[in-house]
Amino acid sequence: MASQTPPFHRLLSFYSNRNGSDSQTIRLQDSLYGNLALGLDFPVALAIAIGRHLFLKNTGFFSLNIHVPSVSTKNTLLHGIDVEEKKSYSCSELVSLAGQNGYMSQADAAGVWALAADVHTGRVEGEDVVAFQKGTLLKEIEQRRKDRSQVLPLWRGGPISVSGHSWVVGKMFGVQVYQDAEKSN
Repeated sequence: MASQTPPFHRLLSFYSNRNGSDSQTIRLQDSLYGNLALGLDFPVALAIAIGRHLFLKNTGFFSLNIHVPSVSTKNTLLHGIDVEEKKSYSCSELVSLAGQNGYMSQADAAGVWALAADVHTGRVEGEDVVAFQKGTLLKEIEQRRKDRSQVLPLWRGGPISVSGHSWVVGKMFGVQVYQDAEKSN
């Protein structure tokens, strides 16, 4: 999407482009597939997708679709939070920084930390937070889930069984995730 696209709309475009088209409408199925590509376990991915669509739906009373350009939110909830790109943050540090934007921002900070933090150190890089603020982090995380062996732990929304999860989401949904980790198990 163009550089003048608002950051929140850039985040949403990660989901609207799941089916290979340049559609600006996100279906519930697109949200589910996108969440699975981020490494989330099926029940977690489905719950987040349903919540997103109930909160942002804007195409009609009986429709759960989201038309991205019509979403009134332009910035992410972490907009304006001063982070250093070269520093890493714990969950509590990031949530504390997000406090200036309110409770919803703190919840979003915890979500960003859960998705992007290193599995071994438990810290998220400042550059990841900045990428989220710009609306580009989700594509980066999708690549990590394909190429890296850092599987999200269960308590952060990851799968119970890495190889089982990878096989099921690959066969049922066409989403390739945790391939390097699957080969090493």
